[in-house]
Amino acid sequence: MGKGSLFFNILTFDWPKMPITFYFSDQDNGKSQKLHFTLFPNEAESLFPNVVRNSTNELYTTFTGETEGFQPLQIDFKTENPDLIRRYYNRQINFYFRSIQKQIVKVGFVKENQVWLKSRKNETSQWWIYERFSLKVQLNTVSKFPEILLSYDGQSKVSKQSAAELIQQVSPTCFNWVINDNQIKRWDWIQKEEEPDYDNCFPVLNKELEGALGIPSEAPPRDNRYPKYLTQIQAFYKKFIDTSKFKELIPLHNGGFMDVPATRIDTTTPESNQLLFGGNNASEVPKFALRDHKPFKASPYSNIHLFFILHEDDKDMAVKIEEYFRKGFKWFKGMYDYARLLFHTEKGFSIVFKDKENPIPEIERELSNRAINPEVKYIAVYVTPYGKFEYDKEKREIYYQLKEVLLKRNITSQVIDSNKMREQGEGWVYSLPNIAVAMLAKLDGIPWRLNTPHKNELVVGVGAFKHVDEGVQYIGSAFSFGNNGKFNRFEYFLKDELDVLAGSIASSIKEYATVNEDPDRLIIHFYKTMSEKELEPIQEALENLNLSIPVFIIAINKTESEDIVAFDNSWNELMPPSGTFIKIGEAKYLLFNNTRYNGVNYSKADGFPFPIKLKLKCTQPELLQEIRVVRELIDQVYQFSRMYWKSIRQQNLPVTIKYPEMVAQIAPHFVGEEIPPYGKNNLWFL
Repeated sequence: MGKGSLFFNILTFDWPKMPITFYFSDQDNGKSQKLHFTLFPNEAESLFPNVVRNSTNELYTTFTGETEGFQPLQIDFKTENPDLIRRYYNRQINFYFRSIQKQIVKVGFVKENQVWLKSRKNETSQWWIYERFSLKVQLNTVSKFPEILLSYDGQSKVSKQSAAELIQQVSPTCFNWVINDNQIKRWDWIQKEEEPDYDNCFPVLNKELEGALGIPSEAPPRDNRYPKYLTQIQAFYKKFIDTSKFKELIPLHNGGFMDVPATRIDTTTPESNQLLFGGNNASEVPKFALRDHKPFKASPYSNIHLFFILHEDDKDMAVKIEEYFRKGFKWFKGMYDYARLLFHTEKGFSIVFKDKENPIPEIERELSNRAINPEVKYIAVYVTPYGKFEYDKEKREIYYQLKEVLLKRNITSQVIDSNKMREQGEGWVYSLPNIAVAMLAKLDGIPWRLNTPHKNELVVGVGAFKHVDEGVQYIGSAFSFGNNGKFNRFEYFLKDELDVLAGSIASSIKEYATVNEDPDRLIIHFYKTMSEKELEPIQEALENLNLSIPVFIIAINKTESEDIVAFDNSWNELMPPSGTFIKIGEAKYLLFNNTRYNGVNYSKADGFPFPIKLKLKCTQPELLQEIRVVRELIDQVYQFSRMYWKSIRQQNLPVTIKYPEMVAQIAPHFVGEEIPPYGKNNLWFL
């Protein structure tokens, strides 16, 4: 590392000084590597005139290994097909770790390598612990050289009981990966072997196995992962990579991890941290600003009735909750003081159920006996006896079923975990501001809004969630917002319903245009890279509306980036300041989105989120050549992460992705996967 304060988890190395001879054939000799047509060398046709580049043709290579029947070809690494060059270096890395270091290597989809190192730390009588490290080869991505992206992928647990033993307790359908003869293999590969050695297969712990063995899910850690991540990759680098044997295969540069070039670093505007609260007061930190300035806009309902739904064992908790809401608890001064929420609790309206295992029929019966006043806005507080990480699927379903029962009656709800209340005691006071903000938003108040001038543009967020339990690959939803963060409405659809998605976006534009005028541009925040197939119906819908506006698509990885990360050497905690963004490829950026602002004392309680990855695309590509436009788009992603109303804590993912994902997580549990109409214009899912 040099003098820059920011550095990547990237190692650079030299190109070969001279071309290198590779050997190819159109016939497999059983010891070569098969090449898909996308991996063919540039001069493939000169060697094999009959082999054209299409998906039906394949070539074989031994790379630098001279082999009978294989034809030589001089390869200039700098100008050759980059996919072929990456494949070569991945093979070198695989050979080094598997054959020289005798380590377990899991090979990914494009032959990238993940090394599994057994760790004595945290090992138990039931589980071996493996630390996982990925080495991904990339060419000229952030430098003028080939690069190795070295990432720490966390831990995996491997059962000390063999598959043969575990099958006595759990179904083999719970197995996915197993360790067998110092190799990691898929369970279904093992089953296809002529004589599977089940006594020598040790399953890797996954969600299904966790549930089957009754292992409770762990809450995600909120501690600072930056130092641990860096310590892990530095130790791995020192032990395995900064060695003469590795450098014989790949000529690494000296100096370790690469500094981030200053030309690649930029920051969002200082104004993008600003939010507006009551009295149009601007502030960066909601937890203090709400206390001092109150919400931007109170709930529009003057008659709010709150009622409880609870198990008979939790009566004492409901009494406490109501008291805290009315009179306050410790430094939280009550719902009205904090969120301007004034409510009434009608005597005898709350529902106390007896059947903890199956309360829905009882609750529905009681709701049917309640006189619902159309002049009143109701909000239910469900005191759940089951926590967020409850592993029993049937018990988790109660939460979703109750949400649906209430939405059908146009009632929004707030869930409170009674066990968490009891465990945390006085510490539960920290949950109250989050509950207050979420309840205000559900009752159509505005806790805060973006401090940004109105622009004539529509922002649509499309998020998704993978439901393994329900056998549904991806389902998603599309939310529309004004550029000031004001929520309009949303739709919900299945993965393959591209026409529904396009129709939803077209409807949002129509609604926007009837209130305002035709938008100047459409900005879509998409949970992954949007394909041409996905974009086509949206463009068609715009054409049908006679709109020739630019469509900007920002692909936002819904998970934090853990492969490419940057560290700040100038701060002990290593996390770069909030709003820092780094160019990591063509129209690709790494955005650090946290609460480390200049001149503000950082609270460790806010967490240490890793960056998110953005990829920009436009139907009029020349617009992305303008630095001003790119900065505006990144600024907007950054600002929308400040509009999260489930908590007063800063989020690193914008609500344009987060809110749709939350809906997509819940909706498949509803009957017919349909959201009741009331739920389309309400933030009930917070």
